[in-house]
Amino acid sequence: MRFSTGALSLLSLAALSAASGTTVEPTNGETIDPDTSFPFDYENANICHSGYSHISVYLSDSAPTSADISGGELVAGSFIFKFGDWLIPNFGLPAMTNPPPPPSSLQMPELDSVADGTTLFFSVVETFGGCPPDGHTEYGLETTTVVYA
Repeated sequence: MRFSTGALSLLSLAALSAASGTTVEPTNGETIDPDTSFPFDYENANICHSGYSHISVYLSDSAPTSADISGGELVAGSFIFKFGDWLIPNFGLPAMTNPPPPPSSLQMPELDSVADGTTLFFSVVETFGGCPPDGHTEYGLETTTVVYA
């Protein structure tokens, strides 16, 4: 889904779209044990053809919505764990170091407040910068479910 923070009407700020990247791994419904490494692969959408795509990755106990995003991040209280921020190089550009490109695996945290067998929402917020025609910024939200085992 996609929504704009440019000079558009307030109604369009919450407009949802199919424009978002795709979480390849973990797969939807995958069971992941706490304190274990699991593969991570996200194919960014880069709908505004930026040189670099910023992503932030989270776990939530309810599915986040466009209302939960502010400035390319999920707002406090809408997630239970943040894995981190990464920058995906596009068009063969070199990787940056701050933030670095996303890792190929992540570590599932131990979550004392989450029972085994609970379905969680693994979400990626992608920032689309410099969008035509006026260079505004938009955000994509992609969510996959995982089972905390």
